[in-house]
Amino acid sequence: MGGEFRFGFEEGGEEDQRARPSPDAEPQQDVLIGRDPDGVVTVAVNDLAEIQFVTIAGQWRRSVDPRALGSAVTQAANAATVRALAKQVERPAEPVPAPPPPPPSTERITPEQALRLMDAVTADLARHTQRMTEVADRPTTTESRGGHVRGTAHRGQVLDLEADPAWTHTARVTEMQQEFLEVLRALRAQGVPADLARGPQSPAITELTALVSDPTALLRRVGLLP
Repeated sequence: MGGEFRFGFEEGGEEDQRARPSPDAEPQQDVLIGRDPDGVVTVAVNDLAEIQFVTIAGQWRRSVDPRALGSAVTQAANAATVRALAKQVERPAEPVPAPPPPPPSTERITPEQALRLMDAVTADLARHTQRMTEVADRPTTTESRGGHVRGTAHRGQVLDLEADPAWTHTARVTEMQQEFLEVLRALRAQGVPADLARGPQSPAITELTALVSDPTALLRRVGLLP
């Protein structure tokens, strides 16, 4: 594999930065692309670095050894991710507003109950932080359902994609695109599980949020106001 590494925006100006999906991919509106050094693989992501589609040139075997196709997809995927991260730095995404807390209860709360609630919230936050740390420190590995592609990622970067060389010699381009896409999406989903992405959540945290959302009601519940 030769050639200078490029991010897919060095030729064709702004139009090349916004790729169109392959005929087999779902229509996308606004994507950023990355390519491997030989330009045979294109990976598209949205502004959040979520994988949108993978395309492989029809005559890719003229430029890339079938045993190295996984490496080409890895390079293209990471190049696209770099573009998305750069755009996020230039224009940070607007935070998603949190749902309104439930209405606070009017039931009296004793100092002992308040302390127990704070202890429970502290423990829940510690568990969430521990899980976030474990996820960040642990590489994730997944395999396509067809069993031909296997990938590893860490901290949002694809470390390695391996494809069965016998399969890449004979498989149709559309089949390869689908299995690589499946693995790339799975690696991203495992890197940031949905429950962690929503932030710390538990019944104790929800109760405390409801308490502090109305200071007057809180003072009444602890007996400091009539």
